[in-house]
Formats: sequence, C-alpha cells, structure tokens
Amino acid sequence: MQKRKKIAQWLENVQTYSCIFFLALMSVIVIVQVFSRYVFNFSFVWAEELVRYLMIWMVMFGAALVQSKNEHIRIDFFPMLAGARGRRVMEIFFRLATLIFLAIIAYKGFKVSHFNRLFESSGLRISMLWPTLAIPLGAIAIGCYTMTGLIRDIYQLFAWNNTRLQEFDRLKTLEKYQPESEDFS
Repeated sequence: MQKRKKIAQWLENVQTYSCIFFLALMSVIVIVQVFSRYVFNFSFVWAEELVRYLMIWMVMFGAALVQSKNEHIRIDFFPMLAGARGRRVMEIFFRLATLIFLAIIAYKGFKVSHFNRLFESSGLRISMLWPTLAIPLGAIAIGCYTMTGLIRDIYQLFAWNNTRLQEFDRLKTLEKYQPESEDFS
C-alpha cells in the first residue's frame, strides 16, 4: 500500500512540475516572440505552434492532476441530498460514466495519433504524432485516477457503516471549505 502511494505521489509530482515547466516555457516563448516582433520586426515561425502544443500537454496533465484530487467542477446538489450511501452510489455511477467517456477518448485519440504520425507540423517540422498523443495519454492518466476513486468508493460503500461514511464526509467537507489557519505574526 505504501509503495503504491509513493508511486502515485511521484506521478503527481512529475505532472505538477511538467505543468509548471510548460507554463513557464510558454510564457518565455510568447514574451520573446512579442518582443522580437515589435522591436526587431522579426517573427519566429515555430513559436505560436510550440506554445499551442505545450498548452495541449499542459491541459491534459492538469486535468489528470485535478482528477487525482477529485476537484473537477461538479454540481453536487443531488449527491448532498442523497446521504452518505446514496452519495457513494452516485459517485460510482458518475465514475463509471467517466471511465466509458475516457475509454472512447483514449481509443479515438490513439487512432488519430496513429494517423497523424504520417504528417509533419508546418513550423516545428515534427511528426504530428507528438502533439496529438497528449489526448489519449491524458485520458489514460485521468482514467487511472478515476479508477482509484471508483475502487475507493466501492470499498467505502460496502465495507464502512453509515456513521463512518458520514464522519468521513464531514471531515472531507471541513478540509475542503475551511482553509488551514495561517499565522500572520
């Protein structure tokens, strides 16, 4: 169990630092591009294209990170009315629907990537396999985190009593909506 948590933490760190790197690199490229265009009247052919591809990778890594923390935007009105057990049942249904959607994205994404490997980008002159590969790989990463949540919800639904479920939900809500106390002294 500890080894799995260490691997998961390592993967989250890789995704976090990749997103930070991609964002920093995109910012530098855009600043240099704007500066060179307006000061030297020269524009890099590859800059806008590279920023676009980095954005795709960053969004897919970022979506996986958000899924790892179960923080995607959702309307939780009905799950909150359903009680602890009903909430788990709804979460299981939502996660199964998400996994089906992600499986379709991964499958179609690999097909598109396989097809696009034959083409070359106009500015960077790289195979279009690399930009399009972000979609299926991101879907797989999101799917792994969704599967982890699904297993946890199924375990909690069948192994925990109602009191333990309610206490867990209460603690999660407090953790989510009450920021840690900050010492301003």
